[in-house]
Amino acid sequence: MAGKKLQGQCLRIVSPVSPAGLYCCYGVIIVLTGAVIALSVALSLSVRKSEDVSIKNTHGTCPRNWIGFGSKCFYFSEDISNWTFSQNFCMKLKAQLARFDNMEELNFLRRYKGTFDYWIGLHRESPQHPWRWMDNTEYNSSVPIRGVEDYAYLNNNGISGARIYADRRWICSKPNSYILQCQIPFASS
Repeated sequence: MAGKKLQGQCLRIVSPVSPAGLYCCYGVIIVLTGAVIALSVALSLSVRKSEDVSIKNTHGTCPRNWIGFGSKCFYFSEDISNWTFSQNFCMKLKAQLARFDNMEELNFLRRYKGTFDYWIGLHRESPQHPWRWMDNTEYNSSVPIRGVEDYAYLNNNGISGARIYADRRWICSKPNSYILQCQIPFASS
């Protein structure tokens, strides 16, 4: 009898709850742990699947031989020609000589161009006039353009000006077609 009394006192010291109550708590903890693990796995797979779709949409929407970056597609020529021919070539592809809208795009162009110089879509009427993109938007001068000539090209040192008849490779750019397809026009009132 003393043994049973001692055993009961030890059980009360370890836990004020009955053994059946402890087993119930353990069961709830196990079920909740399993639910958390299952939810984590489901969310992980869902995120991974959406990343795969996002990657396919970003890179699979530019025409063949074009490279997607951000919301644009870029074409890097392997031929060389003057600025006018280069712009006409881009226009035939429903594009224009490359335009960058931020430093990320410029860094991408610099990285991808390798060691060659490429015409881009900046020009000006004379050294006294501002640099402009092909759509006549004024260049924000985020990166200075070296030289006194009026047609810009991308080189290893940044951006420089050259004469219109110099021969270089060129970069065309146009909006990513997937981005265009996903834009919903505003309803007119």
